[in-house]
Amino acid sequence: MMSKNSVGAGLKFGCSPAYVINSIIALAIMIGFQYVVPAADPLTPLGVEILGIFLGTLYGWLVVGDVVWPSVACLIFLGLSEYTTVTGAFASGFGNNTVLLMLFFFLFTNIINSAGIIEYVAQWIATRKFAYGKPWVLSFLLMIAAIVSFFMVSATAACLVMIPLIKSIALLYGFKPGDKWPMLMMGGLVYVGSTSYLILPYKSLPLIVFASYESTTGQSIAYGPYMFVIFVSTVVALALFLLACKFIFKPDVSKIANCNINFEKNMELNAHQKFVFAYFIVVLALLIIPNVLPASLGLVKILKSIGNTGILAIAVVFYVACQFQDGLTTMNQVFAKNISWNIIFLLAAAMAISGAFTAETTGISPWMSAVVTPIVASKSPFVFIVLVCIICCILTNLANNQAVCAIFTPIILSIGMAFGANLPTLVACMMAACNVGMITPPASATGALLHGDKEWVPGKSAYTYGLIYSLFNLFNAIFIIYPLGCLLM
Repeated sequence: MMSKNSVGAGLKFGCSPAYVINSIIALAIMIGFQYVVPAADPLTPLGVEILGIFLGTLYGWLVVGDVVWPSVACLIFLGLSEYTTVTGAFASGFGNNTVLLMLFFFLFTNIINSAGIIEYVAQWIATRKFAYGKPWVLSFLLMIAAIVSFFMVSATAACLVMIPLIKSIALLYGFKPGDKWPMLMMGGLVYVGSTSYLILPYKSLPLIVFASYESTTGQSIAYGPYMFVIFVSTVVALALFLLACKFIFKPDVSKIANCNINFEKNMELNAHQKFVFAYFIVVLALLIIPNVLPASLGLVKILKSIGNTGILAIAVVFYVACQFQDGLTTMNQVFAKNISWNIIFLLAAAMAISGAFTAETTGISPWMSAVVTPIVASKSPFVFIVLVCIICCILTNLANNQAVCAIFTPIILSIGMAFGANLPTLVACMMAACNVGMITPPASATGALLHGDKEWVPGKSAYTYGLIYSLFNLFNAIFIIYPLGCLLM
């Protein structure tokens, strides 16, 4: 018998009419594109079908604003085509080594986060005695803390640690929400930190791009030169930010300059935190060693046989098996922490669709080359890189940066191969241009944190500074990463 309270109660949906309509459009593109667009040699009918699935997925990611269901739909429709089976599509997506590597990297960073290592490092850097009364030394140390935080964990996790730290330091010095100095520091945190985020090739955005690069070209990018190039670009980003703050933005920092209060706290790592910190360094070294030491060494051979995914999987399982009283003791606890499942689903679909893009049976790669080559044939490699960076910068500020990279990496690589561009440098510049999305809230999760904090970043400040930092980032990609990449990569 129905209860009295249930009478008249119906199903309630949280999705808006626009969401429903755009979802229907996305599915219609996936299904119907092949029936309305004829195949033009060298594009095959299967290629047209794959393009429709890709465009529908793209519409879902960018316009609908969802990641999970368009990614799942992409895999299902790929499996229903002659390209593969549904099982094969899901296996090529979620079974892709890059997807598994990202998953275990998330799990490993959850261990680092749960131990409070990032909070300790950030506070230690930002509370050195030699920074007292020196506003730009303090600003420099805050940006170093941001670089270390973004380097060690995900960008969102780093922001969630660093933004409260900046606010607390600002309040200690007597600043109020909306004051220019803390606002600049919060924006600089995202800009400079996002640049350093790319240094490790095992983070989500590099993984998306590198996996597509390997799938499209059949080659891998040398991590050593890549990491050095991005490290240099991070140093330049830090210098640009500090110089702009001091000589262009010119915030009032007299409260810092005239203050002589000792803010330093007695911070000390406990035994568990010391172990986790050392553990992170060891695991990071194991990930990097195969790419920097001679391949003939026995240790390098063993590590390459295990692979990066295997190394991270062992690291996570070993830590849980140790049953530390102060740490995470079960895999359920490790999985219960921050895992960006949206990124996992997006990457799985991106890996599956990028494989279809390069398959000979679709004819997509030669077709794209035939269409685009005449357009860019008269352009110099430098002009081509500039156009790629500008387009990616615009797009990444209209949609999620990871989605933009997932979408455009195979396209740009196909064009770049026909154009004879330096492909590792091309994807590094593209990734850098996509990485700093700050002008609008949908551009990135870190950018959204700034736009959503109207108390500390009021009015249109987030848009203004987001535009300025994005221009700084474009300069970095075009005039630092490009020439240095052409020389070393």
